[in-house]
Amino acid sequence: MSSTSNNQHARIGVMGAGAIGLYVGGMLAASGASVSFAGRGRTLEALSRGLAITRLGGFKVELKPHQYRAGDVTALAGCDTVLVCTKSGDTGQAATELSKVVAAGTAVISLQNGVGNVDILRQRLPDCEIIPGTVPFNVVRMSPNAVHCAMEGAVLVGPGEGSQRLVGAASNSPLEVVVRNDIDAVLWGKLLLNLNNGLNVLSGVPLLRQFQDRGYRAVLALAMEELLRVLDAAGIEPAGATRTSPRLIPKVLRLPTWLFRIVARQQLRMDESARSSSWDDLVAGRQPETAFLNGAVCRLAEDHHMLAPVNRMICDQVERAFEEGRSPRLSGRDLLSLAHQAIR
Repeated sequence: MSSTSNNQHARIGVMGAGAIGLYVGGMLAASGASVSFAGRGRTLEALSRGLAITRLGGFKVELKPHQYRAGDVTALAGCDTVLVCTKSGDTGQAATELSKVVAAGTAVISLQNGVGNVDILRQRLPDCEIIPGTVPFNVVRMSPNAVHCAMEGAVLVGPGEGSQRLVGAASNSPLEVVVRNDIDAVLWGKLLLNLNNGLNVLSGVPLLRQFQDRGYRAVLALAMEELLRVLDAAGIEPAGATRTSPRLIPKVLRLPTWLFRIVARQQLRMDESARSSSWDDLVAGRQPETAFLNGAVCRLAEDHHMLAPVNRMICDQVERAFEEGRSPRLSGRDLLSLAHQAIR
């Protein structure tokens, strides 16, 4: 049997049946791959009725329950490749649960936000092949068993046997999986983009509307520039998860709105439903991931005796929003004023 054929018959597990997990796993299952979801509560009950997937451009598929498996973590026993799609704050618990059911040599691919998850997985799962990865596009949870991909993009993973199995599993699917040898640099480039997650909570508006406001864009540019300065101090060069160079993004964000729409037209190919995962967390009453995003910038800055006041301000404001259970719906002008106050 050929290597490609073996890859197509990989047994894929999904740890964390949220928007990303359901979308990636569902797209693989729709193409005939063997997929098992580990979830709990309302998600498992909903998956017993099926899974609906849509995406920008009109693609739509409805999976029947017999096209995948769903259960607790024991449903992942026997999987040769597991995609970890939990929130960053749940990585340690997810790894502990996985350690009880996966065999030595199992490939565990992190598709989470932030840059610290892989280290935790390696510590808790020393006998597994741990592979960094990222999903640089937006997926919205429309209901417990329906997800919508609101942007274009490919799943990016580092090299490894598990990565090749994942590429093979996606070979008959519209889902694109790309292996990147520079995946660690890509994760820092993705973190640059994820600095907007908290701002989306604070604005309270969909991403497309947010990017039409020059004030919001200016705050994001300031947060990104803080990260780039800290990365320079740490000797880390980020790589683009998209076609745009990470160092050009803040400059593009500061363009007049009419020119920004032209220059960033590819990145603005999203629909009105697109929101950040942090917004989804706020609505669902979960804990925010900001500590793993803007907070990671602050910690790296402290390690190099630097400050990251704009990212600290975003962390504080998002924490307050989650404590109150609602977005403050700050205007771009108000957020920019807060950013300037933080810098002073």
